[in-house]
Amino acid sequence: MTRKITMREIAKLANVSQPTVSRIINGNKGVNEEIAKRVLKVIEEVGYVPNKAAQTLKRNQSNIIGISVTEIYNPYFVELIDHLESEARKKGYNIILHNSKHNPIIEWENIQNFIARQIDGFIIVPTGEYNLQRISELDIPAVIITQNAKTLDSVGLNHLKAGMIAAENFIHSGHIKFGYIGTSFDDKFHGYESALAENGFEFDHKNYIQLKETSKNNFLIRRDIKNYFQKVESLDFTCVFTENDIIAIEFMRAAEERNIRIPEDISIIGFDDTYLAKIMGISSIHQPIDEMVNTTLEILLNRIENEVSPDKINIHLEPTLIERKTSMFRRK
Repeated sequence: MTRKITMREIAKLANVSQPTVSRIINGNKGVNEEIAKRVLKVIEEVGYVPNKAAQTLKRNQSNIIGISVTEIYNPYFVELIDHLESEARKKGYNIILHNSKHNPIIEWENIQNFIARQIDGFIIVPTGEYNLQRISELDIPAVIITQNAKTLDSVGLNHLKAGMIAAENFIHSGHIKFGYIGTSFDDKFHGYESALAENGFEFDHKNYIQLKETSKNNFLIRRDIKNYFQKVESLDFTCVFTENDIIAIEFMRAAEERNIRIPEDISIIGFDDTYLAKIMGISSIHQPIDEMVNTTLEILLNRIENEVSPDKINIHLEPTLIERKTSMFRRK
């Protein structure tokens, strides 16, 4: 068995004091650059790994952030997690990831596990309102990401405006009959409907393709869309806004089976602007992931590392439409 080298031995090999080695390992500033390079070179040569458990006990800080998301098959959350992990690492933190699977019981179990693992704070995409009050009563800092809430710090998108942008784009493209696909009458839909009304159009609710709350993967989403197709003789809309990009993709596939041309017969705007939307040329409402992640981490680390006001911070980032081939057809 290979003997584990100590910090004292690192100091001896680099010809520096042990406290100097400790400061360099912990990322403290104020160490001479040449000395730091010499110590890091020794660390690399001997393969030294710091004892994180001992550091946690000594500093009463684990440098671990918990992240709980509602799903991991949605490409938007894959991108979000990737950015969170990368940016957290740059700031000296590691992450523990949990998937709540849209289940509030699992979500609370995730949070209990975070607490047991002595995390410094956590970031959550909540399943709903179920656990927010209990979370707000914890001593551990928490920030909601991608959604807006008043009981906790949150960084989300202005979903109401996102819906308005989609509706206004369709109107300017000459559409007069509008569709929507989603699981609930959320802010995106309300913004969409209100923008239509402001421009003299009334949304016909028979053109709302209602997905089941449990329809979260591609197969189930497509099943629900096909069921809608079977109930109507023809589609009474020439454009459709979808709750996310996965729904937009599955609508396109189901439409193609019925020889419905995109965008000539039906124009589509999705939501999230995932890499799939980029690859498949789907117009989509863009969520600024970099800004969302950086703002969320800034709030959380400020709560962890500094004495700050207990007032909740709620930030609504601005959406933008990235128009691609699925909505570029202008009707006369």
